Amino acid sequence: MSKSFDLTHLRGTIAVVTGAGNGGIGWGLAKHCASLGMDVAIIDLHESLVTSARDQLLKEFDVACLGIACDVTDPAALQSCAEEIQAELPGRRFGAVFANAGVIFNRTILKSTLEEWQTTLNVNVVGVINTIQAFVPHMQASELPSIFSTTASIGGLVRGDGGGAAYQASKHAVVALTESLSFELASKSPQISIHVLCPCIVESGLGATSRTNLAVKNGDVAAEDVKPTETAMLSRAMTTERHAQQVFDHIAAGNFYMITDNVRPYVDHDHPFDGLNIVKERFDNLMQLQIDNSDAFEKGPTGIPTSILKGPLWRR
Repeated sequence: MSKSFDLTHLRGTIAVVTGAGNGGIGWGLAKHCASLGMDVAIIDLHESLVTSARDQLLKEFDVACLGIACDVTDPAALQSCAEEIQAELPGRRFGAVFANAGVIFNRTILKSTLEEWQTTLNVNVVGVINTIQAFVPHMQASELPSIFSTTASIGGLVRGDGGGAAYQASKHAVVALTESLSFELASKSPQISIHVLCPCIVESGLGATSRTNLAVKNGDVAAEDVKPTETAMLSRAMTTERHAQQVFDHIAAGNFYMITDNVRPYVDHDHPFDGLNIVKERFDNLMQLQIDNSDAFEKGPTGIPTSILKGPLWRR
């Protein structure tokens, strides 16, 4: 049941955004939170990234900002992170928490490695669970309105496709666990507005940062050598700033499933990803107890066989 949210409740509260230190969706959310008058805690894996992002945000907005290096797959580290934020910003409550940290390795099942699967599931799924368990109890302590949002993907609502099996599987899990959280808190903590973010195509360097983080984990790159990655300028993609505006428009409207499609006024073209229709295709298949693999036999607009990258966004 949809319930609108008055964003003025967020002014003067703390926004926590994981995966916000290296551009992309998290950085856009952090900036938008600051524009609403929220103090911001930027969380990411490497000290160099959170320090750079914190300094940049402080140059643009007159708010308090913390940059905290934290591994979301470590539950104790996230618990300590929540305590550190409260200690550094006393008297402030958590107004919004975005469990946004994620990784992606675009490989087929047969060509992907077990390490890539483990990393994907640990960050994208366990990291979200850890964020829920670290921050939701603090939010439950206040009766004032707040927001908890997970970042899934349109890939968490559509059928599995050829090149991103681990990523899509993890994002389907995020959708399900966020639905579960919404049900769990519906009666006991109705002041917390729960949302699952399902972006379509947004400017991001996620692929590059995922490979870099895996290289650091394996000892091939020193953590202190990690530098901010250039955000990929994808054709017809949303900018991170306009994407964040669409997210908060969904929140204000009370939408649980926040499908952020490439539509006006958030982009300057008329070539949407067409997320809802591609989601509908999957559910039509479910209702028929069948799966339609006809797209596997022909190249789509992207030049490869695909069941999901085939909407107007990809057509020239």
